[in-house]
Amino acid sequence: MSALRLTRALAALSLCSLPLAAQPASNAPTRDTTRKVLVVPGQRDGASMFPLVEYPEVQPKQWGVMDFEHYHTTAEMNYWMERWARERPDIVQLYEVGKTFGGQSIWQMTLTNTATGKDTDKPAAFFEGGRHSGEITSSVSVMWLAWHVIENYGKDPAITRLLDTKALYVRPNNNPDGADMYRHTAQTNRSSVRPMDNDGDGLFDEDPGEDLNNDGFITQMRQFVGAGKGTHVVDTMDAKGRLMQAVGAGKGDYLVFPEGIDNDKDGRINEDGVGGLDLHRNYPYNWRPEREETGRGYTQGGAGEYPLSEPETRSVFLWQVTHPNISVTNSMDTQVPMHLRGPSTCEDEECVFPSDLKLLQHYDSVGLSHTQYPWAGNVFRTYATRFAPPGEGRPIPLFGHGPDFGYFQMGQIWYGDELWNGGRERDYNGDGRWDQYEVLRYCDEEFGGKCFLPWTKVQHPDLGEVEVGGMNPKFWAQNGPPEVLEKWASRQARFNLAMAMDLPLVEITNVAVNRVRMSADSATHEVKVTVKNTGRIPTALEQAKRVKIVPPDVLTVRGGDDATARVLTRNVEFFLNGFESRVLTVRVRVPAGANADLTARVASTRGGVATAPVRITTP
Repeated sequence: MSALRLTRALAALSLCSLPLAAQPASNAPTRDTTRKVLVVPGQRDGASMFPLVEYPEVQPKQWGVMDFEHYHTTAEMNYWMERWARERPDIVQLYEVGKTFGGQSIWQMTLTNTATGKDTDKPAAFFEGGRHSGEITSSVSVMWLAWHVIENYGKDPAITRLLDTKALYVRPNNNPDGADMYRHTAQTNRSSVRPMDNDGDGLFDEDPGEDLNNDGFITQMRQFVGAGKGTHVVDTMDAKGRLMQAVGAGKGDYLVFPEGIDNDKDGRINEDGVGGLDLHRNYPYNWRPEREETGRGYTQGGAGEYPLSEPETRSVFLWQVTHPNISVTNSMDTQVPMHLRGPSTCEDEECVFPSDLKLLQHYDSVGLSHTQYPWAGNVFRTYATRFAPPGEGRPIPLFGHGPDFGYFQMGQIWYGDELWNGGRERDYNGDGRWDQYEVLRYCDEEFGGKCFLPWTKVQHPDLGEVEVGGMNPKFWAQNGPPEVLEKWASRQARFNLAMAMDLPLVEITNVAVNRVRMSADSATHEVKVTVKNTGRIPTALEQAKRVKIVPPDVLTVRGGDDATARVLTRNVEFFLNGFESRVLTVRVRVPAGANADLTARVASTRGGVATAPVRITTP
């Protein structure tokens, strides 16, 4: 399928118009300016059509020339994946792995040198972005990784060896329905677009936000109501009066609301926007429902109707369980920032095998060396208590969470890393926290204050005169400005590549044949095969052994027939730790005067396949 046909087919499912580029190059989709709305799939009680916004932050500098100073749209990502597959079929395979709730294709690439073997015969890593629709920095990081590997294959020895010996499964955009809405309209969410009744009134998505001042963003409204009648005051730390500070009911002179209208007249604004479930609470391991019958059990918001109810998550699950050669996964979001892994419901020492934990902590450290994030560790404690003083804070469980599925069910090194920091860059007063004024001051100093959308007066149909403004919700609060995008995307991608280069890889480093003089089993020779795992990661984590996600590695020696050779030891089972070598013995009977040409074969689910010739001669 051509890039033009591919992009048009995808766009027709949910977008009536895609603002892509002013002057498309050859092979680029032609921009259609005749239609002006995005149609959100699914039955809902609120708006399903939203005006398109042409954000400069999602426009390439020149169509057909890769840059990482903008956020790639679904159409542009699909264009590049199709182009790479067409131009580099030796190392790029592109295929559909599922359909979204809205009917769009979910595309994925395998990056490996096909001339050196099938991807399923090689160790593998899986990298995913774009699960949470508004957390689009992750998609750019996956695109940067793919671009970097493709561009440097054959030039960089480490990248070349990576694709010659291993496979990368790369999925930049697992939730294109939500991503399209986020990148092309003022709406924001972190879910898919499946309608949800978020406020429990029996209606679905009936109260989304409205862009009342037509600036392309849904921010905040403030209304001056007089001293002692409000909940907020103007934060005096900002001399320009841009920030609001919550002081409690009856203590302020402003009321503050999300930008929008109370569509269902329930006294709340924007409480039931598009979607609402969480694709990252929909995994099967330790899943909990959103409601349970006793009122006393654990529940999980956003969990979905049942485990893997969502096609986007289900497609990841199915790929994982049908590709047990994967040892490393990173399925990324924004904006903590943190190297985030399991456990999500218990302490490290309580739930993780000591050798596995040592390896996870090693990659926590490796990640920090590449990204300089302030945090790395587990979800249950490190993430939940990251802002608390040392030794304080209460761990909080998350259920149906990807990192727990990845470790406990798949026996993998599985991260759910969070990119970008919401502008929490400089602690000006040294108190160990980043307050809103420090975030705004950093924005003023580095980006000319463009992260704050100025307060503008608007006549609200219910409230009367209000002012609309606030922090840019898309290209500051949830994702960084394009000026820093490549820094965040590339640092994260380099960490992912570092883990991929540490994948287990079995090799046969030596074969020795020794004659046996006398033996009860009539063997005449012993074949001693030295096997080595050249990667840091074991061919199976201890958790992988526990849940039987992979069988043991196996050495076999085959060839010849009873007239020339008989292999008495059929299979030798083992596992290899990182960098471990072992000498394995196979006993063989070769009749006098015969010669045998055999083959030693090591097969490891996660360490790949290696072979070596075995020559036996007899007098």
